[in-house]
Amino acid sequence: MNEWLKGSAAKRLLACLFGGFVLAIMIGDQEGSQDDFGISFRNAVSGVRLPLFLLVGVAIFFAVTFWPRLAPDIRRPGAVGVGSSFLAVLAAMTLMHWYDPIGKFGALSDQVSLTSGLSILATTFFSWFAWVLMLACLVVGAVGIVTRLTVIGYALAGLGVLAAALCYVAHAQVVSFAGGIDHSLAVYLACAGYLGFAASGLIMARSSVEVANPRAFLERALDWRPGLPAAIAAGVLLLIAFLSASWFSPLQLNLDFAEVRTEFDGQGLPAFAWAYVSWLAITLAVVSVLVALAASALRNRVLATAAAGLGLVGLVLTFFAVRAISKTGSEVAVQYGSLWQNLGAGGWVTCIAFSLILTSGVLAMRRRPRLQPKPASEGGALPVHAAVQKTATSALLKTMVPVAVILALFYPPTLPITWQNVIVTQIGVFILLTVGLNVVVGWAGLLDLGYIAFYGIGSYTTAYIVGSLPLKPPSWLHLSPLWAIPFAIGACLIAGVLLGAPTLRLRGDYLAIVTLGFGEIIQILAINNPFNLTGGPTGPNVPHPVLDLGPLKVVWGLDNLPYWYLLLILIGVMVILFYRLEGSRLGRAWAAIREDEVAAQATGINTTQAKLLAFAIGASTSGLAGVFFATQVGFFDPSAFTLQNSILIVAYVVFGGMGSLPGAIAGAAVLTWLPQFLKDQVPLADRQLWIGALVMAMMIFRPAGLIPAKRRAAELHGLDSPSSAEVRAIPMAEGM
Repeated sequence: MNEWLKGSAAKRLLACLFGGFVLAIMIGDQEGSQDDFGISFRNAVSGVRLPLFLLVGVAIFFAVTFWPRLAPDIRRPGAVGVGSSFLAVLAAMTLMHWYDPIGKFGALSDQVSLTSGLSILATTFFSWFAWVLMLACLVVGAVGIVTRLTVIGYALAGLGVLAAALCYVAHAQVVSFAGGIDHSLAVYLACAGYLGFAASGLIMARSSVEVANPRAFLERALDWRPGLPAAIAAGVLLLIAFLSASWFSPLQLNLDFAEVRTEFDGQGLPAFAWAYVSWLAITLAVVSVLVALAASALRNRVLATAAAGLGLVGLVLTFFAVRAISKTGSEVAVQYGSLWQNLGAGGWVTCIAFSLILTSGVLAMRRRPRLQPKPASEGGALPVHAAVQKTATSALLKTMVPVAVILALFYPPTLPITWQNVIVTQIGVFILLTVGLNVVVGWAGLLDLGYIAFYGIGSYTTAYIVGSLPLKPPSWLHLSPLWAIPFAIGACLIAGVLLGAPTLRLRGDYLAIVTLGFGEIIQILAINNPFNLTGGPTGPNVPHPVLDLGPLKVVWGLDNLPYWYLLLILIGVMVILFYRLEGSRLGRAWAAIREDEVAAQATGINTTQAKLLAFAIGASTSGLAGVFFATQVGFFDPSAFTLQNSILIVAYVVFGGMGSLPGAIAGAAVLTWLPQFLKDQVPLADRQLWIGALVMAMMIFRPAGLIPAKRRAAELHGLDSPSSAEVRAIPMAEGM
């Protein structure tokens, strides 16, 4: 009562109610018109919309007010799984397509209600039952978390499996009844969410600890039988690839694996490819999965080697068989599209599965750890600090790194052309830029608001080397775009030194203002310069790159995927180099300067030289991104190098986690993917509201960033987190 009298709780309630009001305006497809700008506001607050969103605000108020009482429950076993599963099912129900010819769940539900002849299961599921099923899993999961009753955990496990089965069968019946080409993924995400509920229920029922540690649980699960999760995932993906995924899908066809064998009979498919689609693929898949499962379960190195070999053979055969199918299809009929442009997702999913089998075999080759190490007195190793030991032998890291590489290689070909263009021209390029700016802002602690200028210098250097500017290079310097990389990097290094030498004695806001001015100067010079050296506001046309090394000749064109794989090579090289640089003497000097420049200088660090190197090295990465941007786009103008883009790159670094190399990559990927994703979800005018809300939530609840640097995480949470919040008995001799 005193709190209410002081007004703190009342202010919190008003703030939450206002937040619910803002959500009512943000959520929905209502828009204004040229005649009545207030129509969207009236639609947003009409009917029961506003009371419902105000109730959401009240629920948030109670959650915030009683957070100290809720926090212990949220840290209990299964809580993270229940929350993540609910978000997955909710995203599938509200954001993703369930049937491509119709769209999202709501639109499909309306069509199902107007259609006769469907089964009772499909009609019931695509109405009210799907929502009730999702809420029932959430409620049962919440009750199980609070009560810790074993029977409720098993009930949630059964309910989750049943919900996943109902979801998949109902969707399959609707698609079979309606026909047409469908590549929607919402049903798979929803089924994964329901299976997540089931797994959370089993964790609740079987776990005996009071405080859950999800990372430690994953470490134990992956280290129990190394390679087993990868083998299981490979088996599931192979079932999807051979039973339901499309293997050949030009505009006129959508053939699964069995239909490819039928349609390509007698069409001139190469012998090895015909054997692959006839019997070799399924035989190899079954044998390799069984061998991988046996190798990981028995921890047998011979079987693990065989599994790795089978996975590699399957991957190579699948890749060339998919290429043969695509080439033969393009030769049979022109309308079937060109090479690599007429394939479905089935072949690439199979490549992912065989890559996972290869990964499973490699992981299963690890020797069984010694259960009881020898003491130091008998020649054994000295004890290792827990944090260092976890970093050195992290099973999660050893599993996630190859999985990330596999997805980066084989997932983009399954995407539509629009999304392939997004990951190349936006996500990939901005990842290169954020990795470079992270050196300046994250590691050295220097706020650079003109970083986009180096991006422009790299682009214009490339245009000069290939002869696309009014100022032509000498004949001996007229090179292919890829050979412009060292020249662009060198030009940006020189520009970084020229900018840093006179300005790096400045600090804080003064340095930010100077770098901001540098960025503006470069853009103005690109537009207005003596003798029109840069082509002015129209910009240059840059040819696509060609790599001719005698027997190896690669020509890039309008297709996005070759650029993506070139970008992967560039990003991989830069990440490896910068990872080594972070732990070097120079990287530690940057960290010392960031924390306290005066103290760093007092310890003998040449701060001016270290900061100059940070500017130069960060600028070089921007020059590399400029080469890729100029050659991939083919045409650019000075409007690509504005102050807004420079501030966006800084925001990506801060959002991902300053000083964290994975954080910089994640920040650029998320914040460049989100606007493209929101195009189909919210009106154009509301898109920036959602992005701003996400950034604000991150700054409040995760101020260190999406993937914070280890140093920042240690500053906020300490080096070691307690394994349990339970009270530990302390001997009397250790008391006060």
